[in-house]
Amino acid sequence: MAPSNTSSAASDVLRAPLPTLTPEFVAEHYPSQLRLVHVDLLHRHGERTPVSHRIPEISPKYWNICAKGNPLHRDFLKAIGRDTESAGGDGTDGGVQWQSHIFKNATRSSGTIFGVSSAAAQHPSDTSQPTEATCGFGQLTDTGRQSMAALGANMRELYVDALRFLPNTLHSDNKSDTLYLRTTIYTRAFESLQHVLGGLYPEIPVGSPKLRVHVRPSDRDNLFPDFGCKQMVKQSMKLNAQNIERNEAEFQQLHQDMLKIPGLSAYLDADHKSGQAQAAISVMDVVAPMHIHDMPLPQGINGELIGRLSHMASVENLHSAWQSSAVARMQIGQLVYELAGNIVDAVQTDRAPIAATQPQLGIYSGHDTTLAPLLAVFGHDADKPTHDAPPNLEWPPYASSMRIELLNDTVSPHPTVQPAWEQDPAHPSADPSKVPFDERVRPTNVPKSLYQWTSRRQGSGPTEQVNPRATRDYYVRVWYNDRALLLPACRDPGAHHSKHGPSVCTLDGFFKQIARFAATEKETRVECLAS
Repeated sequence: MAPSNTSSAASDVLRAPLPTLTPEFVAEHYPSQLRLVHVDLLHRHGERTPVSHRIPEISPKYWNICAKGNPLHRDFLKAIGRDTESAGGDGTDGGVQWQSHIFKNATRSSGTIFGVSSAAAQHPSDTSQPTEATCGFGQLTDTGRQSMAALGANMRELYVDALRFLPNTLHSDNKSDTLYLRTTIYTRAFESLQHVLGGLYPEIPVGSPKLRVHVRPSDRDNLFPDFGCKQMVKQSMKLNAQNIERNEAEFQQLHQDMLKIPGLSAYLDADHKSGQAQAAISVMDVVAPMHIHDMPLPQGINGELIGRLSHMASVENLHSAWQSSAVARMQIGQLVYELAGNIVDAVQTDRAPIAATQPQLGIYSGHDTTLAPLLAVFGHDADKPTHDAPPNLEWPPYASSMRIELLNDTVSPHPTVQPAWEQDPAHPSADPSKVPFDERVRPTNVPKSLYQWTSRRQGSGPTEQVNPRATRDYYVRVWYNDRALLLPACRDPGAHHSKHGPSVCTLDGFFKQIARFAATEKETRVECLAS
């Protein structure tokens, strides 16, 4: 599959579109009876340089596109106490001190999706020289910083200006119950988060208390897959090989077309024999940043080719999470479990008889490997005999975002029919964790208390009542960039909003969609070690 418009194709697959927040858009998707309760925003970092110097025949050794970002990066290193360290092989050229990780020695295997990170020598035809604007490899560029600030500004326009969901400014008395901030150990993710915040709140008062940013130890971070999970790697590689074989003709044609391009043939002949894995993503990791940053490219590398690279890289690396719920669960199941817990906490806080606080907005700064498996989770159709990815699947663009909105509606009519799964016989085990993943109707961290409420009758004390439809006033909608996703479980007439259709899931419809994917740390560890 190749996009037809070569002038716009690369933009379509490399730059994430933001919703156009017209009054009509807001009125359609956020009518007065739909009250926002909680939002989780997950995003990929902004545009970056390649993760290493590869294909020196066409790519520069020195990427001088970080003039504005380098002073900010140095300030960041100073703030975290790393300004006196040598950056080693991460990119010290031109006197620019670059660190790819927030903490020293806090690395974690990210697999070999982008190929082996070996530093190639500078090609004789490469005239680039180190300057104060030189980036490190894998660094957030000035363009990437602008993209993340634009995402934050778009969120401000929606959630602050249009909907009045978030406060206009952050003060010491409201910051703790307004935002929850998370990032991975990568500096490009942390700095992307900083710029999202800068767009969301461009004028934080001087002297305001510092915002807490949560960073988990690298071996327990659930924002991207742990490639130390042996069973996940084994199953993924098996499915990836099958996908390559199934699409062999397309891979071969792409390979042949790239061999015709000056500068690519030597690299492909040396590192990627015809049909060998990872050629598409390795080439895309170099030519996509060059295209985005308006660097000269050999004739033949254009939007059409980059679109094909994005699609074939997705076929090889991302389809496995769509084809196997176990693979998706091992990749991102602990994060799904955490997001389900956020929804539960928000509902309980919203229904609390006394004032309670919980962050209104959670921001999770991650990677393509954060969003890609989440798209598989939200797109999984349990009713299909074969689980395949959509034919137009592309690599998540830089600055892509996903928003999970919890909504409340006490005005519109509720669905009058029961979802199909509520009519299925219940699993005999009273322990939710003993129910097989594929038979679960909600994550195991959704408590029974969520389906209870306290009623008061005249002349009597409070009594607890239980009703499986007790959450019917709550709905969940998932956005990916500028479009609302249609979760397959929410197609059921009893599992979506009566007026707004399948894109607005009932709370139980949302839980049903993610139930087979939400996994505790212990459950993930058991699956990863399974023989």
